[in-house]
Amino acid sequence: MIAVFITSIYACSLNVDSASKNLTNYRLELTFDDVNYVLNGSMSVNYYNKTETPLSSIYFNLYPSAFRDASGQEVIGLSNYDKCYYNGISYGGIDITKVYNNSSLNLNFEICGTDENILIVYLQKPVEPETYTNFNMDFSVIIPNINHRFGYGENTVNLGNFFPIACVFENGEWAEMEYYSYGDPFYSEVANFEIELTYPKDFIVATTGKEIANAVAGLNKISVFKAKAVRDFAIVLSEKFQVISTKVNNTEVFYYFYNDEHASESLETSKLAIETYSELFGNYPYDEVKVIQSNFVHGGMEYPSLVLISDEISNYETYTYVIVHELAHQWWYGVVGNNQTKYAWLDEGLTEFSCALFYEQNPQYDLTYEKLVQKANSSFQVFKAIYGSVLGEIDTSINRSLNEFSTEPEYYHLTYVRGFLLMSSVNDLIGSKKITQCLKEYYIKYAFKIATPENLIGIFEKVTMKELEEFFNSWLDGKIIEFD
Repeated sequence: MIAVFITSIYACSLNVDSASKNLTNYRLELTFDDVNYVLNGSMSVNYYNKTETPLSSIYFNLYPSAFRDASGQEVIGLSNYDKCYYNGISYGGIDITKVYNNSSLNLNFEICGTDENILIVYLQKPVEPETYTNFNMDFSVIIPNINHRFGYGENTVNLGNFFPIACVFENGEWAEMEYYSYGDPFYSEVANFEIELTYPKDFIVATTGKEIANAVAGLNKISVFKAKAVRDFAIVLSEKFQVISTKVNNTEVFYYFYNDEHASESLETSKLAIETYSELFGNYPYDEVKVIQSNFVHGGMEYPSLVLISDEISNYETYTYVIVHELAHQWWYGVVGNNQTKYAWLDEGLTEFSCALFYEQNPQYDLTYEKLVQKANSSFQVFKAIYGSVLGEIDTSINRSLNEFSTEPEYYHLTYVRGFLLMSSVNDLIGSKKITQCLKEYYIKYAFKIATPENLIGIFEKVTMKELEEFFNSWLDGKIIEFD
């Protein structure tokens, strides 16, 4: 998300079909009610145990629970509250009504977590390593009237993080996610998705993946969408969308909009971003990518092969920058995953650095790499001066979980700005050719996987044959010596 304030292997394309083997499979049948803003669904889960541990239960994150009336989680900060809840407070949520196996035998389940944010499904028998288990669940989702990634506004219905999605099992335990008012508190493995959506036929729908079938049934339309080896699945609906498209390499680039007098330029920027990042880091592996103007309180939001761009952005240069930023997330978060709650800088810092490389490669935008570095330095110095005057001393460490940042400005300046300056300093140290080589290697090595800061540093040390861990850690731990 963005807030507005060496070899021949690199030529190889990533193979989505190969990556889709031995993954969890989700199949959802959804019906959207545009009168009551309810989404009724059933989901079939074919869960693949990729761990070395037999699992007697499967944990799921229930992100919509943060939007319910009784939730103790925060979905929006006070500074954006009125803009987000433009019609007054509105609540949403998710209700799991039934969990059962393929023989329609009910399975025990429990809603728990720190704030009813976790679903535990208890299996009839443990699923062994490298095997599958199958079960189903019925649920309903109440969509709040809120300008957010999950909610509906005047122009769009945004369905991001709307369904139960399996937690990541690592280090012998399930990674349970809590919602925060800033950052992207999401974390999931790649999986395969098939979605059958019934919705009023006057709506236009954009989703992760691609549409493979559709039919009209009375006043409704039924569309089937499919996506292989993606980290999540998002849906956006609107009665107002106009759609234009173009192609770059093997990817169709779509732009969905309803209020953009620069629509053709926005599409061109989207195309150039996919083209530039493919040349810099490695080919984009999916057939389609959608850039979507939407009701969204922050600048933009990334999902696999789909990004939201806020219609609140009045400055077109900023709007363009958000497109460039969110599409860089297709590489850093989308294809190469990471725990966005624990290591937010890992995708945001790389994404901001990728933006700078984009503008370096595309001088027609008149926003140079040097300008962006200078702007980031100035922004961070102002942040330090203001926070320093209040607190006396500030923590400049980057490698923190979302709950370890005290405010949204602190999160933004340490994760986005400081993360970018870290990568810029590495660029100064090893040179632009070498850093691009490192990022290509990182992309190929961890495509469709989950990476950690240690993985990134390891790639840089391998490619450069330099000991860089201490240099990275000086930034990550906030111990780098700087001169104002």
